[in-house]
Amino acid sequence: MTSYLRILTLVLFFGTVLGSCKKSATPQEVALNFMHAIQESNFDLARDYATKESQQVIQLYSFFDARRNDSERDKIKKAGIEVIDTEENGDKATVTVLNSSSQQKERLQLVKENGRWKISLTFESIIPNYLPPASAPLDSTMLPQDSTAPLPTDK
Repeated sequence: MTSYLRILTLVLFFGTVLGSCKKSATPQEVALNFMHAIQESNFDLARDYATKESQQVIQLYSFFDARRNDSERDKIKKAGIEVIDTEENGDKATVTVLNSSSQQKERLQLVKENGRWKISLTFESIIPNYLPPASAPLDSTMLPQDSTAPLPTDK
């Protein structure tokens, strides 16, 4: 019985040691996995590869994706995604991927979150002309009107 316990203890010990040696994903692997999840419209999986701050952006992207027709969705699914460049700088990385269907390069920003590489998205990354509300220029129609000021009259 004691030799059975020793063997069981050794198996559990080595299993734990080998399991803890699991390598965390590289920025390239995270970028590819994220892009493939987006291609498949699997936004729950895409969220697993993204930072907490990126969750709203993925939600917005899923709304855009729902409006695509079947031929657009098929084109996206069939596109080849290839990593063409990676730059790592401490806890930040940039992975450039090439989309074969559009022949466009896309730069994905990654950061380390809890020791793991995660995609960091902003609204600007999916809406090129997006202006955050705080930095939007003031429009005179948005300013409060002075009720004591005389109204313009037609002459």
